[in-house]
Formats: sequence, C-alpha cells, structure tokens
Amino acid sequence: MPIKLSCLAALAFVVALIGTPNSNSRGQTKRKAAASVGAQTVVFVVEKWEGGEAQIDPVVVVRDGRLTPPPEGLDGDEKTTSSPSSKFIAEFYRPGRQYRLLFGGAEVGAVEVVREIEPACVTITASVSVQGPVKLGGEVRALATDSQTLGKLAHDRRAPTEAERVAALALARTAYGQKRVPGTLVQKLKTINLTAIDLDRDGKTELIGSFEIEGRDFAHHALLMIAELKGDSYQSAMTWYHLGVESSAQSRRLIDVLDLNNDGTAEVIAMGGYYESHDYLIYQKLRGKWQSVYQGGGGGC
Repeated sequence: MPIKLSCLAALAFVVALIGTPNSNSRGQTKRKAAASVGAQTVVFVVEKWEGGEAQIDPVVVVRDGRLTPPPEGLDGDEKTTSSPSSKFIAEFYRPGRQYRLLFGGAEVGAVEVVREIEPACVTITASVSVQGPVKLGGEVRALATDSQTLGKLAHDRRAPTEAERVAALALARTAYGQKRVPGTLVQKLKTINLTAIDLDRDGKTELIGSFEIEGRDFAHHALLMIAELKGDSYQSAMTWYHLGVESSAQSRRLIDVLDLNNDGTAEVIAMGGYYESHDYLIYQKLRGKWQSVYQGGGGGC
C-alpha cells in the first residue's frame, strides 16, 4: 500500500528543503504560470491500495495556464449540493466518465470512474477501472487527466540499474551527513522508492528517490532527492530533508512526471505526507534549478 498519511494510514513522515526555507503547513499553495491547456484542466493521481481498488484524487487544476488547488474535501456531514467539492464531484466523478491515463509523462491507457468514494475523512476521491499496462500498487502511481494536449511525450520512466542505485545511495548518505545525521544512523538508510527517468529527453537519465532513517524516540529522517548526470557521475540537483517526531513528521514521495508548461522538461509531481493528512507538490526546473511551484490538494482527518 502506498504510504500516505491519512485516516487510512497512521504513519508519520518527514521532509524539508535543504538550504531553503520550509513550510510545514499543509495546503499552502504556491502558484506558477503553466502552459495554457484550456480554461480548466484537472490532473489526478491514480493509485491502488493493496487488496483494494484503484482510485483517483485531484492533484491540481490548471486554470487559464495557472496551477490552482482543487476544492477542499468535506466530510459527509458537511457536504451540500452547492459546495465547491460537491460541484467538482458532480462534474468529474460521474460514473462512466473517462480520463487519459499517463505514466512517465505520456498516455498509456485510460481510467473510467466507477463511483465516488464516500469520505471517511476530508477527501475527494473516486474508484476507477484502469485500462492500460501500468501495474499500480506499492510506490507505483500514475496520473490521469481530462486534457487532450498534456502528456504527448514519453520520458522513459523505469527501474534504476544497479550502478544508478549505488550512485543514488551514495548521494543520499552525503545529504544526510550534511544535515548532521550521525553516521551510525546513516548506515540504517532505507530506500522507499527510486525511479530512473529522462526528465528533459536529452538521453541522460535523472534519478528521483525517497529515503528514510528511523532514529531513537520515534525520530524520523526523510529525504527526497533529484539527481542529475554531470559528466560521468551523478550529482544532487535538489534535496529535501526534514526531521520530525510522530505528529511533526512529514514526507515527499514521487507520483509521476508531466510536462505541464510544454518547455520540454517534465515537472516532478510528488505526494506530501503529514500526520493524518496529505497534499501534493509540483517541482519545476527554473533557470537551471529545481523549485517547488505548487502545493495543494489532498486531505486528511
């Protein structure tokens, strides 16, 4: 089951940007201009729980070229037909409605809405049937959209080679060391997910990884890293780290990539995990540096 801190999973996660200020408040939205893909387009995450059905959850709404958050979910007692979330559900979760399934930045199939999932907490999700070769589950997630223009170019998403894995682990250990995590703990580093993908289609593979270290007294060290190939070796291009204990823990995990502004370089879409809640983040390469340009969506208890 994907590790997502909500009522369905009671784990805690951790993350903050190395070298830049970090915001711990869930739902803070950073907006950045994106390519105009119509008056309104929605991008969903597609995931599957172990032993359960596939489901979608809105990540971002692209309105007139800008990244904006979807409506906040309401629990069953608060929902009314006039609420933004109810209007969203009526439009986008109509049984039988289909969306293009995207994986690695390109179309690979379709999803069809089966029904809205009645919220146990504050969420806007729907169960879907999936048509396509993607094997969802664990840390493997995909995207879906109603846009007919996004997701036209594949970015070669795959599992890393052994050499790429070794390089990523070395960079992760270095990043933890820079944050003064004791060497004895760094030896306990655990890889949550590591994905190889060509983000800018230049023939050089980037690595996106999530890592964690469990310390004493429920301390949790989490890391999200994007590494780029420079010459013959990989270097960290973006690294997030955060130390949290139980309810203060956070995480960042890759969902997938998608070129939202049609500049040839795919944006990295990640899930942020918190104590009993989650949201979504989008990272974009601006002037040669990876930056967070959006945070929003999700839900929790």
